[in-house]
Amino acid sequence: EHRKLSGARRKLDGKEMVFGGVFQKPPVMHLLNRGDVTQPQDEIPPGVPEIFGSLKLSSETSDVERRTALADWVASPKNSLTARVMVNRVWHLHFGTGLVNTPSDFGAMGGKPSHPELLDWLALRFMEDGWSIKNLHQLIMSSKAYQQSGHPSSLGKEKDAGNRLLWRFQPRRLEAEAIRDSILQVSGSLDLKMGGPGFSFFKPNTNYVRVYEPKEEFGPPEWRRMVYSHRVRMEQDGVFGAFDRPDAGLICAKRTQSTTPLQSLNLFNSRFVEQQAEIFSKRLMREAGEKVDEQIALSFSYCFGRDPNADELRKGAVFVEEHGLPQFCRVLFNTNEFLFLP
Repeated sequence: EHRKLSGARRKLDGKEMVFGGVFQKPPVMHLLNRGDVTQPQDEIPPGVPEIFGSLKLSSETSDVERRTALADWVASPKNSLTARVMVNRVWHLHFGTGLVNTPSDFGAMGGKPSHPELLDWLALRFMEDGWSIKNLHQLIMSSKAYQQSGHPSSLGKEKDAGNRLLWRFQPRRLEAEAIRDSILQVSGSLDLKMGGPGFSFFKPNTNYVRVYEPKEEFGPPEWRRMVYSHRVRMEQDGVFGAFDRPDAGLICAKRTQSTTPLQSLNLFNSRFVEQQAEIFSKRLMREAGEKVDEQIALSFSYCFGRDPNADELRKGAVFVEEHGLPQFCRVLFNTNEFLFLP
């Protein structure tokens, strides 16, 4: 039954109940002697750490007013730290490393910004744009820093081997979610429906102690974007968990980047990739016709956004002749050009 918030309120023991919450007067808070709740000392009004200023609230302030005051303080133009942290996180996701390389620590023990003036300018621009993350993405991705070549140079390697000053675009592998969604997009299977229930990578079971066995067969219900997958603490799906997906029970501001044999074996031998390669080959035959050269050219366009050169076209035709188009599509899904941002 669909119910709106305004229609879900009711009275319970003289208190107003809204779904799982109860509106009541917040208790008065006190300093505790050595942290002992039985030894309260001076009264503490609601606020933020003194180093950040004051919300100027009293203990009589209602819960709604407290939350509103905190939200206004967090998003205040005078509080640039919020915008700087958010801008840095978005930059980190696009470049693999933030302007501050410790995205969850802007304190004295965290990293120093590589481009402090740029970070401040982006934070101000972000606030001026109404805190629009979409505009921020567009601004970063249309910049010369993002669009520059990833080719190294001897001078760059000599002066800044770690590329901290962004003299080139740092090549890096896509995240697990992007790899899976890209395979589905290229094959034509990706379900872009928004909202609704998610899907699971694990087989259903009725054990008293839940056992998580990865699925081996997948169908349209599992062909949604990976953001809709159910996450399980201490368990990873059978294919893409090897690609440095963080454990669902931990906070992870910055993922590790590893290259392991298990990643290649999972991606090449998984039933999911075999299935999508088969679907992709049917798409190519349907859209490009029976000519192998045209099928290969279209596959390169979908996977790499470019045309194959003469050598790639010749070798691809030989491979398709010997092993078939589905296996050729399977190989494309496992190439560095498909898996890495160049």
